[in-house]
Amino acid sequence: MSKSDVGEDGRFRTMTLSRSLVYTLGALITLGLVCTVLVLHPGNDDSWHSDGRIGVLTALVATGLAARTALLTSGAMRFSWSMLGIYMAIYAVADALSTGTLTGTPQAMLSDIVYLIAFVPAGLGLLCYPVLHLVGAMWRPLLIDAALLVVSITFVTYTLVLRRAYESDLPVVDEALLSIYPLISAWCAALMLLVLVRSEGAPRPDAVLLGMAYVVYSFADNGYVFLTARGTDLTGTWADVGYTLAPLMLAASAAVAVHVPTPRRELRRNLPGSVRPVVADLFGLGALALATLIGPRDQVSTVLAVATVITLGVRQVTLTSASWQLRGELERRIDERTREMEELTAHYERLDALKREFITATSHELRTPLAAIRGALEMLEDGDAGQLPPLALRMVSTATRGSERLSRLVNDIIDLEKLDGGVFVTDPSVQSVNALVTEAVQTLSPLAAQQDIDVHTQLDDSYAWCEPDPIVQVLINLLGNALKFSENRTTVTVRARRQGGEVVFSVHDQGRGIPSNQLESIFARFHQIEEDDSRQKGGAGLGLSISQLIVHNHGGRIWAESDGDGSTFWFTLPAADPTAHAPARKVRGVTLTP
Repeated sequence: MSKSDVGEDGRFRTMTLSRSLVYTLGALITLGLVCTVLVLHPGNDDSWHSDGRIGVLTALVATGLAARTALLTSGAMRFSWSMLGIYMAIYAVADALSTGTLTGTPQAMLSDIVYLIAFVPAGLGLLCYPVLHLVGAMWRPLLIDAALLVVSITFVTYTLVLRRAYESDLPVVDEALLSIYPLISAWCAALMLLVLVRSEGAPRPDAVLLGMAYVVYSFADNGYVFLTARGTDLTGTWADVGYTLAPLMLAASAAVAVHVPTPRRELRRNLPGSVRPVVADLFGLGALALATLIGPRDQVSTVLAVATVITLGVRQVTLTSASWQLRGELERRIDERTREMEELTAHYERLDALKREFITATSHELRTPLAAIRGALEMLEDGDAGQLPPLALRMVSTATRGSERLSRLVNDIIDLEKLDGGVFVTDPSVQSVNALVTEAVQTLSPLAAQQDIDVHTQLDDSYAWCEPDPIVQVLINLLGNALKFSENRTTVTVRARRQGGEVVFSVHDQGRGIPSNQLESIFARFHQIEEDDSRQKGGAGLGLSISQLIVHNHGGRIWAESDGDGSTFWFTLPAADPTAHAPARKVRGVTLTP
């Protein structure tokens, strides 16, 4: 990519690059189709495309695109594509010598030497290709898998192809050359596949295409060995097509490497999925199974089988050792975290005990001075210390209400701590629901009359298994909230009815309602729906928390609903039969008996 390609309009630049890549790939695909047709129909010996001459053309195309990629990139990418470009150039020369394009007559021995020389830059380009981040500790499993793949592929190649060449009457030099070609190309393809499988990160289509090029080379090399062992000419075969298309795939990889981002991928020690972790093992087991079914029983097969088994064993021992090390590390970390959690829990319990002790002591200590303050204010308000002027009387009345509110807060805190700490003693018995509701309504009837609010009750003749005073306190809390948050001349309805083994209570008002996102949080301590509710309506936000703990201690449930037409608070209690002896119940660790 030249500097002139970079303009202010990034969108136009990206579109131009995409079109350039599409045009290049389209041209390579078209050339590949044309070359396939020409290779499969070579014509007579005088044709320009006979005897594998098209391979020279495709190799030169790959050389040009590889050189272009080397010029437009930098670092390891430039080095790799420089080596791959040299490889393709040498390969083109070897093809020209093999087909007699340069010398007029085929030079088989010389072309084999040039082919072997071409493997040097090919291997350097592939080994240095920038696909992975170099992490020292992660190379060990990769190298073990690579060794297993090399041995397995050698075993498979020998079983399917090479043994046929060894069984023929070919010279020793030819057998050696025929062994080198398919093995090197197969190793290169397998190693690129292994690198992609054992890493994670952004897709690398350039690396995929490069690996596919070596796969095609491996197919062609194995086909060449098989045909040579049978004495069949390579010209016009699919193996010849492979030699023609492989350079074009390498050229496509070079084109993609210029136009598509090529971020490096990270090696993974532990692979996800069910297939990726055992790819190398599958190669090894497949090679052993194939050799068992169709392989010869000769010395080479025995050596390769033993090597495959040993490599499989080394890999399994390495994986087992790594697994045990990982297990030990995980157990150590779990033990450390467990100890930390135990220490934090013990510390929290100590702090919680100190908090409860402080709150209880402080609340009890506040009761005595508050009682004295309230008594003195009442005496002043009653005129026992002399008649007060109107302004002073109003101030004393305000102070009296404040002291009463503070006394209620202290009592609520003490009750809440008793309930939360399990100190609150529950002594339930069979109670008339009608009597419980009536007592709560009568207690708050002055407040209802003051606000001109009608309190309606809808009760059935049911009984609940509970302690009366705490449940009356719950009803007073819920009914008091309903009265405080209702407008004048509205209605508050209290219902109670038996449903199966429970008695269901509800308190419905026609007030402002509760936002849906606060229906659960309103039972939290000191929670107020609006910030100024405590100042305008009174209360500290502990009534619902206390009510929740009381209901839970009785084995019931409590919740709130609001549909835009006021609010409804529900709670349940265990139902009871007044004529039967109620069985013992265990609620929150306390045995409840009649």
